[in-house]
Amino acid sequence: MSELTGSLADPKLVSVAKTINDLDELVQLILKRMTRTKPWQRQLAVRLGDVDRLVQVLRLTIALEKPNGEIAAAAASVAGACRRTAASMAGSRADYPSLQAVALVSNLGDKLQAGFSELA
Repeated sequence: MSELTGSLADPKLVSVAKTINDLDELVQLILKRMTRTKPWQRQLAVRLGDVDRLVQVLRLTIALEKPNGEIAAAAASVAGACRRTAASMAGSRADYPSLQAVALVSNLGDKLQAGFSELA
């Protein structure tokens, strides 16, 4: 069994699991509520779709009890996609609430990567 998928009683693992769920729920909520009438909205939908896909890959990597290196790499991929999403929206005409939501996605991605680096 992978060290990262060990006891769920470990507070660090609980924190990482909560971060994964929070990120997934936030991405799903943004995608569900956002219209796609403006170019920045369509771009954001594509970027968040990438984040969603990578979160699912991370979950599968954990569920399949892959080695710690693969799990950490999957978490780094999620964090990178979150940062790219935030960077792509930085110079856009996106409204303030959308920019704040994307900033939160980016922060959760960074928190996720930091959580896995602490566990590794």
